[in-house]
Amino acid sequence: MKQAVILAGGEGTRLKEVSNSLPKPMVPVLGKPLLQHLIEQCVEYDITDIKLLISYKKEIIKDYFGDGVQYGATIQYIAEDTPRGTAGALIDVLPELNEQFLVAYGDTFFDIDLGSFWKFHQDQRGDASIFLHPNDHPHDSDLVEVSSDLQVQKIHPYPHDSQWRQNLVNAAIYMFNKNALQGIDFVSDRPDIAKDLFPLMLESKKKLYGYISTEYIKDMGTPERLSKVERDINSGKVKSLKKKTSKIAIFLDRDGTINQEVNHLSSQEKFELIDGVGEAICQINIAGILAVVVTNQPVIARGELKESELKVIHNKMDTLLGRQGAYLDRLYYCPHHTDNGFEGEIETLKFDCDCRKPKIGLFIQAKRDLNIELEKSWVIGDSTRDILAAQNAGMKSILVLTGYAGKDSSYEITPDFVAKDLNEAVKLVLKEIG
Repeated sequence: MKQAVILAGGEGTRLKEVSNSLPKPMVPVLGKPLLQHLIEQCVEYDITDIKLLISYKKEIIKDYFGDGVQYGATIQYIAEDTPRGTAGALIDVLPELNEQFLVAYGDTFFDIDLGSFWKFHQDQRGDASIFLHPNDHPHDSDLVEVSSDLQVQKIHPYPHDSQWRQNLVNAAIYMFNKNALQGIDFVSDRPDIAKDLFPLMLESKKKLYGYISTEYIKDMGTPERLSKVERDINSGKVKSLKKKTSKIAIFLDRDGTINQEVNHLSSQEKFELIDGVGEAICQINIAGILAVVVTNQPVIARGELKESELKVIHNKMDTLLGRQGAYLDRLYYCPHHTDNGFEGEIETLKFDCDCRKPKIGLFIQAKRDLNIELEKSWVIGDSTRDILAAQNAGMKSILVLTGYAGKDSSYEITPDFVAKDLNEAVKLVLKEIG
């Protein structure tokens, strides 16, 4: 039987103006306690053995949920008399837990495919898996750095230093292997999972993996966040982001559309956002549409930029957008180029690939990764290459008059629409979609 541990001991001090002093997990979300939403989510994915770690006004929770049978679950209550922190509470109940288990927080609303997350953890064969996503406030979130095989390299707690960071946020849902937590020795009396447990696991060479998703999850610990969750449910945004829901995406070119065109950008110092881009991408995020960058980066094949340096440029883009409350759901780039004769060129990348726009390999990969309906999606770019790629993939296109503004003359092609900049283009798309 699959098992979940839900940390449900919170008092909810910041929610008292709307909670009537209820325990935080019992605050209603559209008329139903948040904790009920979470339990029903678990049961939907056959996670029916549920351990509730309770403290503040615990009898209210116990009286409401009982033994869990009416929800299709078996609920066990574990009361915490002395606050021990999230990691301390978890370690204390370790003898009660299965070899693998899910951990969720009772103040976080989510609608995600827990089955896929569980399978990811099993397939990676690591010690723990962290649910990761981009969000609209990375500056006050814990950011996670992963390798190409999704193994966690570092965790950067907020407040952040001046380094450019990828907008990959710890969403506070986890999978653990029980044996990986045996013998953990904390310095703090009230250790935290993110700030204390994970660093200790990384120091001791435990394998942590990041599961990256665009599904909906939000901490609702304040009245404002609670209101936003309810608005997102009512607007259909939560449902539109479900893994099983086919999605609309706006595919964005990078150079000349998001950032100033400098002709083969090869240093992070020259990366500069075009005015209004953050606002435009915010509107995509708010609408529950995916913002996906697809960019040709022949500078890699030409030997003008290392992939590690390209990552820094993309981290800078994420950071600058995040400061404006915007985020990209995914980024794909083609490093190939067929032309020869460049000093330092990378021979293994010099071939006619299927991912360099106007070919559509990266769009097909995004369709597969994110369950995107290409025929309902859009491409926004500044070159004829972008417009032809849209046509080849069966999508509508908008040429923006920034960057090359279509004057690259690579192809004879007419866009479906023309817009002054990304801001105007996004407004046009949202109007067309309705």
